Amino acid sequence: MQRYNSVNYTWEHNPDGRYAYGATCVKACPGHLLKDSGACVRSCPINKIPKNGECVPCEGACPKRCPGVMNLVHSGNIETFRNCTVIDGSIRIIESTFKGYNEFFPNKTMSDFYPPLHPDQLEVFSNVKEITGYLDIQAFHKDFKNLSYFRNLEVIHGRILNEMHFAAFSVVQSSLESLHLKSLKRINSGTVLIQLNKNLCFVEGIDWKSIIKSSTPRIVIPPTNRKHEVCVAENKTCSGQCNYQGCWGIGS
Repeated sequence: MQRYNSVNYTWEHNPDGRYAYGATCVKACPGHLLKDSGACVRSCPINKIPKNGECVPCEGACPKRCPGVMNLVHSGNIETFRNCTVIDGSIRIIESTFKGYNEFFPNKTMSDFYPPLHPDQLEVFSNVKEITGYLDIQAFHKDFKNLSYFRNLEVIHGRILNEMHFAAFSVVQSSLESLHLKSLKRINSGTVLIQLNKNLCFVEGIDWKSIIKSSTPRIVIPPTNRKHEVCVAENKTCSGQCNYQGCWGIGS
């Protein structure tokens, strides 16, 4: 926050400055929001990027920012995410993603049928480093076995949360066998919810508390994923070379 010094004709730090946060003014923005032009915002405007909790001008070309989905990822919108580095919003991969989808509109009409998407098409997410909202996975497909499509994802901000347990990252009733989110370093707000995944191993050993940066981290991983003893019998456990933080899957 700055103020103009009319004597020196310069901008200077304003120690009394406050930020607009909804209908109130606050000394500092909540940790999951960004500071920009005297306000607390969910995402930065065009030509700015988040840095240390603030929106700052890009140096040269900005990373490619793309809006998230209102409903789900499907074959009709998948190509809009190609080469995106930041998703402004959320990503939902659910059953209709792989089975096909009709979108229904408020005027009681519906879109053309979007045909089934194959998991290989999710490779368009390989450049994504940040998701400002949440990542929600609820889908079965015989070729949908991990989330390596998001292998460069570093941060889930959780500025928008899934209604299920206020989750920033949820994997529920999926065909995943491992997560393979090898670059994920931070989940800034919201719950981690992983349940009812009958094939999923490697989850319990991950040090989620070191990833979730909320002051009150909430981790919901009930014993409804693949049983640990079955994972051991199938050799789907972390290598002895892994550290105490666990691993995301075989080879990661």
